[in-house]
Formats: sequence, C-alpha cells, structure tokens
Amino acid sequence: MTGVRTVVSTEWGKVADQGSGDPGRDLYWQGRVDQADEAGALIDAHGRILRTTPACDALLVTGGDGVARWTLLPCEQARIDAALARATARIAPKAAALRYHPAPGRTPLILIARPVPWAMRLLHATPGAAVVSLIDPAERPAPATQLWREAFDLTPSEVALAALLMAGHSLESAAAARDCRQTTLRVHLRHIFAKTGVSRQSDLVSLLSRIGRG
Repeated sequence: MTGVRTVVSTEWGKVADQGSGDPGRDLYWQGRVDQADEAGALIDAHGRILRTTPACDALLVTGGDGVARWTLLPCEQARIDAALARATARIAPKAAALRYHPAPGRTPLILIARPVPWAMRLLHATPGAAVVSLIDPAERPAPATQLWREAFDLTPSEVALAALLMAGHSLESAAAARDCRQTTLRVHLRHIFAKTGVSRQSDLVSLLSRIGRG
C-alpha cells in the first residue's frame, strides 16, 4: 500500500506523504481496515496520521490551510487528543471511543481508537501505534448477505428476513415488507436460528453484524 496525502496530526503538525519500504509493515493495516467502505486511519505513537482509507478521507474536515483534520473545533480536538493518547500510551494502551462534532453544522461522528498489538509492532517495526475508525451514525451500510448465505447455508428467503431484522424490523413489519404471513416468517426464523446456532433475534443481529459489510 502506498502512502497517502499529507494530513494533520493531533499536534497540528504535518506528516509527509510516504510509503513503507517494508511490505511487512503494512500487513496489519491492510488486514485491519484496508477496505474501500471502511473509514479507518493508522496513527503513530504521537497521534499523527500515517494512512487513511478513502472512506476516512471523506469524513475528515479541511481547514483554511487545505489540510485534513479530525475536527475544526478546538474543544473537540482536545477530547480527541485525550482518546488517542489512551490508545497510543506506551504503557497499558487501551481502546477509546467518543462522539464528537467534526465542524459546526455537521452530523456528529463516533471515533474509536484501538491499539495495534505490541507483538505486531515489534515483529514488523511498524510506526503504527493505533487504528482509528470513524463511524457515521447516519450511514446504513449494505448487509453482507452473500457472506451470510455462505457461512450458514441460508436460503434467499432466510437471507431476506435476516436483512430486514438487521434493519430494525419486527416480524410484523417484516411480513408487511415481504407481503407474506407472519407464520411464514416464523418458520424462516426457526430455520435461521437452527443454522446459526442462536435462539434470540438480538443474538442473531449481534452475530450477523460481526460478519461485517457486504
């Protein structure tokens, strides 16, 4: 993976556009968030951004100097700095999360920072200390229906019901959306439970959400 454009760090310093000379250094990043639809950034121990995905670039904000930032609001930047500091701490780093405003009038985003495992950092001598994910609560990602079908051998009707449940439908509203009887959907749901090994709708939604996006 090649380097990305210059972005601003939490210290308001700049990180030049550079690629890694060692392919091994990029393995964690590529395996963790290098997907076109995931908003992620790799940061170093000082909170400086080393890599970003296109989806992350779309959520970052740009100041008058043309440099991308997490936020244009100093008070919010201070909160972000504190969260990133916890995730990149040299001793006992911990995952951190917060909801913040990127700019006046913009929809709030959720920032989650997770430490890169020390074993990975030592093995590849990577400068990356944490992976930051940005979540737009208003976004509705496409369900991973093909992966559900492959993982659990679901039928098209079972996949359609699972997608509706993931979208927040009840059996009643799902029946209306599918123009079918609730008793039919209950049969499908029992089959889904048997194939996935869960027994409650909440557990099913949790399981399918862990598979990720389509």
